[in-house]
Amino acid sequence: MRQRTGPYSVGATATTRAGAEVVFKHLVVAEAWSEWGTFPSRARRERPGDDAPNGVGAIRAIPPAREQVVEYDPPRRYAYVALSGLPLKEYRAEVTLEPRGFETVIRWEGAFEPKYRGTGALLRLFLDRMLTSFARRVAYHCERCEPGCPARLPDIL
Repeated sequence: MRQRTGPYSVGATATTRAGAEVVFKHLVVAEAWSEWGTFPSRARRERPGDDAPNGVGAIRAIPPAREQVVEYDPPRRYAYVALSGLPLKEYRAEVTLEPRGFETVIRWEGAFEPKYRGTGALLRLFLDRMLTSFARRVAYHCERCEPGCPARLPDIL
């Protein structure tokens, strides 16, 4: 992880037959998260990015959480920080996509500082499972993405 936030870190890796460009689109388009994730409410972009709709500065809401894009390097790297909605003082996640032959390796890493003392180990376990689920789900979905998925819309990057 390039820029670490907080004393705790978590990470997950998954591999997909989908290209890095396909995976990147599924990460940056907020509405696509509802297609591959299991969230209680629909994800949506609240604010476009400074130079690209889903780029640096973009804010997405996946209630109760709100996150802001802090790094946007298509189709290799994507990072975001939590703004609210999580029991964390600070949280930064970074996704790196590495093409390897006909596959793409998804490396999803996070670093955080818990809001409440004594909760770090439990939050690490929860976030580690969450990132593992995210990496696996996006990898699986990208191989089977159906027409109508928000990540398939033209000119989304």
